[in-house]
Amino acid sequence: MNDQGPQINHLGFADDIIIFTSGRRHSLKLIMHTLKTYERISGQLVNRAKSHFFLHSNAFKTTCDRIRKYTGFYHKEALISYLRCPIFLGMPKIVHFSDIINKVVNRITGWQPRMLSYEGKVVLIKHVLQSLPIHILSATTPPSTTIKQIQQIMADFFWGWRNDKKKYHWASWKNLSFPYSEGGIGVKLMKDVCQAFQFK
Repeated sequence: MNDQGPQINHLGFADDIIIFTSGRRHSLKLIMHTLKTYERISGQLVNRAKSHFFLHSNAFKTTCDRIRKYTGFYHKEALISYLRCPIFLGMPKIVHFSDIINKVVNRITGWQPRMLSYEGKVVLIKHVLQSLPIHILSATTPPSTTIKQIQQIMADFFWGWRNDKKKYHWASWKNLSFPYSEGGIGVKLMKDVCQAFQFK
C-alpha cells in the first residue's frame, strides 16, 4: 500500500478473510487471541486445514517458522486467490491468470463446434466466453499477453478447425468487434473492456 494511503489490516467477504500482519510475535498473538474469542462467542471454528499464510519469497525462514508456530496454519508458496482473483507480489504475470484461460478453453472443449453455425458461435462468444473473465477484469488488470491469448482462443473457436489445423481467419478480431452496422459482428475487444473497468 502507498505510505499515504489507508492502512488496511484485513479483507472480509462472507466466510473468507485475509489478515495482513507484520509477522511479529505480538501481532500474531493478538490475531490468534481475536480468532479464539470469535470461536468461543460464535461457536464457529476456524478450519485450520484450509487456512494458510503467504510470505514474500525473500522472507526469512525464522519468520515463516514463527508464524507457523503461533497460528498453526500452513505456509503456502504457490499463488493464492481471493474471490477468484489471483493475489501476487510484484508485476502481474501470465501464470497468475492461467486459471481464467483454462476456464475458457474447458468451456469450449465441452461444445461441438462442427454442429454450430457462425451465428450460434457468435451468441456463445458474446454471452458465455466473454462473460467468464469479466470478474477478473473488474478487479485486476491482467497482462496484455493474457488478454490477447483469450481473444485468440475465441477467434479460433469462431473460425473453427479442419483436420486438427486452424482454419484461415478471413477477418481480424478487431474488425469483427465493430457493430453490425459497420460490418462487424458486435463482439467486444477484451482490451476495451479492461480499459473501461480501469476508468470505472
